[in-house]
Amino acid sequence: MSNPTLGSNEALINSSADCQRVALLSFFKASRGQDEGQPVKHTINNTALLTKADWNVSPGTNLSVSYNFDYSKNTNQTFDVATYGASANGTEGPSKINLVNANLFTTVTSSRLNEFHFTYSRENRPRSATPSGVPADTGMGFVPSFRFGNPFFLAPNIDELVKRFQLKDNFSIVTGRHTIKTGGEWLHTNNTQVFRGFFEGRYLFDSVTGFLRYASPAAPGGFGPFTVGCSNGSYVTAPASCPAGSTTTGGPLLFYLQSSSPDGIARDDAGASDISNEEFALFIQDRWQAGHGVTVDYGFRWDAQLMPNTVDPKTTAYAAFLNDPRFPSDGTLPDQWKEFQPRAGVVWDVGQRGQTVLRANAGIFYARQNMLSQVGSVTTNGIQQKSDFRNTAFTAFADMPVWPNLLAPSAVPPGTFPLFTGVRVFDRNYKNPRISNVNVGVERALAPSVAVYADFTYARGVHLTRFLNYNVHGTAAAAVQPPTRDTTTYVGANPFEPQLSDVFVTNSRGRSSYRGATFGVRKRFSQNYQFEANYVVAKDEDDDSNERDPFTDRSFNFYDLSLDYGPSDRDIRHKVNVFTYAELPHRFLINARVQGRTAQPITTSPRVLAGNDRGRNWDRKDNAYFSVDWRLQRPFRVGTGYEIIPSVEMFNTFNNANNVNPLTTPALFNFDGFLRQGVGDPRQVQLAVKVTF
Repeated sequence: MSNPTLGSNEALINSSADCQRVALLSFFKASRGQDEGQPVKHTINNTALLTKADWNVSPGTNLSVSYNFDYSKNTNQTFDVATYGASANGTEGPSKINLVNANLFTTVTSSRLNEFHFTYSRENRPRSATPSGVPADTGMGFVPSFRFGNPFFLAPNIDELVKRFQLKDNFSIVTGRHTIKTGGEWLHTNNTQVFRGFFEGRYLFDSVTGFLRYASPAAPGGFGPFTVGCSNGSYVTAPASCPAGSTTTGGPLLFYLQSSSPDGIARDDAGASDISNEEFALFIQDRWQAGHGVTVDYGFRWDAQLMPNTVDPKTTAYAAFLNDPRFPSDGTLPDQWKEFQPRAGVVWDVGQRGQTVLRANAGIFYARQNMLSQVGSVTTNGIQQKSDFRNTAFTAFADMPVWPNLLAPSAVPPGTFPLFTGVRVFDRNYKNPRISNVNVGVERALAPSVAVYADFTYARGVHLTRFLNYNVHGTAAAAVQPPTRDTTTYVGANPFEPQLSDVFVTNSRGRSSYRGATFGVRKRFSQNYQFEANYVVAKDEDDDSNERDPFTDRSFNFYDLSLDYGPSDRDIRHKVNVFTYAELPHRFLINARVQGRTAQPITTSPRVLAGNDRGRNWDRKDNAYFSVDWRLQRPFRVGTGYEIIPSVEMFNTFNNANNVNPLTTPALFNFDGFLRQGVGDPRQVQLAVKVTF
């Protein structure tokens, strides 16, 4: 059918994914004048410049200064998904990055060396949504999931300027068998931006027909923004009730979010921020040649991160809850002063013959908190910015947005806040992620240029960052849960309603572990070739893996977060890598690479089957990877000091599908800023010519 419509073909649309696609394309063409079926071209425009100068200031002092400039403008770089319309995309740039590096090396004496480093960078990184007649980011359906409109994190555009200033100094002393290095660092990072995220709203619907009904003019029988879905497949228009014997399904509107000023108007001031991080570090380390083939490294590092300031918490939308023991925040972003990191390692050349080498090291490492996570808690406080949430349940007591528009602004008296204001905060006990790492390895020479090796690593992470919504889980998990489900059913009123809706908390309740072993063989360059091959078997586990999506609470049971612990989204049990380089007759040079890995995990629906919780990431995606890549080149000398080097490169030689499926949550609820689905990169051939002089 070329033009299925809701009035005549609703059952057919429900039963056919292709009919859903055609119906949506027709709807957007007729209602918004928007052709969503156009091909999406991914263009890359990048120009880079590098200049460098070296100056021997004195016999013992060398100054090196470099300047990098990069310009890029890349269209349609946001989404590459077959079921997303042409409007669901954006442009990165035009970005202009300026970077200045300076290094001053001073040989004080034959055993004293000072290294001073300075960096200044300025990155102007605007982004914008693809121009369209669909302002609201709109998604519908689970299998498949369709998406149309301006991406919520780009609409209509973002202005961003990042400046970094770094000073670092190291001083080395060589004395006897000891090489001691000590130093410090200061890093200042400033981010100024106007982030208009959710300024045009994001709508998520349970189905295509549910969306088409919601987007229709309001009418009895389940049309318009007060449409309610019923368990028998029918629809009603609130306040009408579902037919006897049926209940509401929670749809068709599963999720609506908009960000705006307190009066409900989306102004630039609401998304404006100017935040800075100050990071300090001090360290001292020693390399001790202990003798008998033993070298010992040991040291100590201290880091600190000073977070951005927030407004006075007593003036925010959540001020009334600051003394409530259930509220997890004091309204600030805790500074991190206690990042103490001892580290040690040892290398033993057994027998001092260079045939067998044992290595072991251990240490503690801290990660920094990123500005994407910080800025939400700086701006989304009800004073500068608030979030308005709706779903179909709100039809019983609140106004509803008319697609594709925003909620109507609602005026409130000065000093007060609208009901159901969404906020973001940091946990008062927040700590930066900490990793404890142990590594042991052995390498054995089999021939003058061939060695085999084995390497074992264990890493344990604590205080990992998680994003949890403290105001959508009632007061407890229900005593009786459905036997088949993807998440937990809760009972009781949400603790901070109706004053607040979402209370997204950046906290440090996550944990992880990694155990991996690498077995390999390598041959150093000799007889005109070299190669290395290794196999990695590993198990990577954590309870969230959420690094790019601060808008989604991924907990299975908010009151028992241990149920989230399982294979990491990144978990790859088996990897194989082979690399080789050879100089062939007649001056031909060849590089070849083979890479392969097994699939990554995913939580497929339902997680709980017949009352049995199969756990987070219990299943595997269809995204195993294998690729053979190579490059062949041959230099030709021209005159004195010139070379012309033509080359041919081939990637994915056997054209493996290498399916791309990064989703860990249903596509409908994906809030990532970049997403690819479908098959991976096809076989590609590249021809190039390089001229050296």
